[in-house]
Amino acid sequence: AYNEEKNIENTIKSIINTNIFDEIIVIDDDSKDKTNLLIKNFIKDNKNIKLIKNKYNLGKTKSILKGLKYSKGELIVLIDADLRGLNKENLEKLISPVRNNELDITIGSNIPFVLKRFSGLRCLKREVFDLLDKNKLKNSRYNLEEIINEAIKKFNLRAKYVKLNGVKNIHKIKKYGLINGIKLTLQMYFEILKNFFY
Repeated sequence: AYNEEKNIENTIKSIINTNIFDEIIVIDDDSKDKTNLLIKNFIKDNKNIKLIKNKYNLGKTKSILKGLKYSKGELIVLIDADLRGLNKENLEKLISPVRNNELDITIGSNIPFVLKRFSGLRCLKREVFDLLDKNKLKNSRYNLEEIINEAIKKFNLRAKYVKLNGVKNIHKIKKYGLINGIKLTLQMYFEILKNFFY
């Protein structure tokens, strides 16, 4: 989560209300707003929530890899901090095929403004992370989804897009304003494109 004070409460509440997760790990990627404080308020009443505060901004990829070190589960669910419409039905659709060993990875689709291959809402077996290209992970800030997609092809992993109803994200322009929103969006897609030529 980076500067998600307007969204983080709604996202965490939605996750808690599903009663699905044994542990919830929230990474604050050196936010400059009240994100950290709002997360701490949840921890008071929910002991299964762990907060990791980055000392400086690492980007999504390295933040998730850092959070993975603190997790104990064999199934990992990746959820962006700005998603709306998360509920038990949608998350069960995402998790069940992996939990039942029918698939190695599921990817949430049908999210507006998000190409499904770039969707950050995923459930995957912990062991999948061991298959990811270490060099690309080392140089990535926002490109985790494409690195996972490459591993799916390379290792013939069982993966499937799962259509979710009512799940939405907040576009960067709406969150950060026109100039910063465009800048961050271009920065993200530049890194994704760079991955193809790496």
